[in-house]
Amino acid sequence: MIFRNIHPRTCRAWLSLVSPRHESCFYSTVPLQPVPPLTQTLQGYLWALEPLLPPEELNHTRRMVQEFGRPGGLGQQLQEGLERRARHTKNWISDWWVQWAYLESRQPLAVHSNPAISLPRRDYNDWRSQLLFASKLIAAVLDFKAKMHK
Repeated sequence: MIFRNIHPRTCRAWLSLVSPRHESCFYSTVPLQPVPPLTQTLQGYLWALEPLLPPEELNHTRRMVQEFGRPGGLGQQLQEGLERRARHTKNWISDWWVQWAYLESRQPLAVHSNPAISLPRRDYNDWRSQLLFASKLIAAVLDFKAKMHK
């Protein structure tokens, strides 16, 4: 086993180098991410559900979302809490994302929390078939992005 020869002090030294204390140097180069407006979030949620739900469930969900997003409702209260958090932290979601995706979730990381694509194995005959596949993949990703940012 490869880890058998690694001394524990080496691990501690490495961990001290990648400690969250040193993350602050990256924050100056990354723009702050705003909290999306509640209406935008709710519209995106409904849009994502349209192809997945039968009409009666979609109508029920629309009513629930409308109730959630009404002025003075739970959605507005939660939105105000997110906006308050965004004003007082460098990144309003990263702590929650790390906690959920990497520490609490029992789902396989590669599929459920890392933005990646899993594709079946392909055997390419030449560089043209690779290029054709890559161009189709890029076109499909851009189509998806355009749909997400309607």
